[in-house]
Amino acid sequence: MPSTLHAVRAGVGPPMLLIHGSAADHTTWSIQLASALRERFTLIAFDRRACEATVEAHADDAVSLLGPGERALVVGSSFGAVIALDILRRHPEACAGGVLIEPPMGPTDEAPAAPQAFLVEYDRRAAEQGGPAAAELFLRTVLGDTAYARMPRAYQERSKAKWAEIRADSAALITYRPRYAELATVSHPVLLLGGERSAGYFRPTLDALLAALPDARLEIVPGAGHMLHAEAHRRFADVVTAFAASIGLARP
Repeated sequence: MPSTLHAVRAGVGPPMLLIHGSAADHTTWSIQLASALRERFTLIAFDRRACEATVEAHADDAVSLLGPGERALVVGSSFGAVIALDILRRHPEACAGGVLIEPPMGPTDEAPAAPQAFLVEYDRRAAEQGGPAAAELFLRTVLGDTAYARMPRAYQERSKAKWAEIRADSAALITYRPRYAELATVSHPVLLLGGERSAGYFRPTLDALLAALPDARLEIVPGAGHMLHAEAHRRFADVVTAFAASIGLARP
């Protein structure tokens, strides 16, 4: 584990641990950090380590940010949702519940998180045109061309500079293969979130998780895509707050 993780904290109340996805950092949660969620929760957003690391190592890093005895609502976006799921599996003592935004896992035990052909194409693009070109291909594949075009130019450029982190996350995701039957051991309540405009391949995984997790509910956010916490931030805040209240973490 790195000696320090850059973390930003805001607000008062029970902890809400915010875990970013690939090609991002803690600033993907900037809207949440400045929102009324601060009146109900202590928001903790951090930069995941940039070097190669397993899903389990990222999960251990995240848990290290909590104080003794703290139990957080663990919120993850995309690859961050896979990390959040691992925290729910291996660190139940650190959790009060989880919110998983479109984790990019295979929908069955046998299905890979990503077809090998995608990874081959990303690596070929990186070798021929450089890391930023490969990162752009990744972002367009995950978000869609329209959502990518709507991203602020500065965010596009910052994300395109993160090819090494994207590739490391991809490698970690491929090797992380918990069996769906094992998820029956997750005792905490889980809110699964999807975007109405997201790529279609996220929905089968959400449905599989809904069936496998003992206490899960699914909500599809209208008009939003994969980055729904930013695209539909008010709706995101409402559904997360309502979920937290339903499990005794916040006022409704």
